[in-house]
Amino acid sequence: MAMDLHHAVTDALETIKAGGLIRKYSLTYLGRSEAPRITIWKAADVSDDELRRKLVESLAGLAAESQLTIEKD
Repeated sequence: MAMDLHHAVTDALETIKAGGLIRKYSLTYLGRSEAPRITIWKAADVSDDELRRKLVESLAGLAAESQLTIEKD
């Protein structure tokens, strides 16, 4: 993955984190050119649907919804 795309994804996730919707996140790369799997640990007071909508909106053009996994703990 290109470093500029990696930085764009992390910037978007940091913005969501600063907004209080997530506690932490992890990007996992399986290969050099493979898109990352994105694991999100949500804040306790946000629904999965609301969080997924915000993630898809914020990561549009950077990552697909199929790359996202939302964890509760």
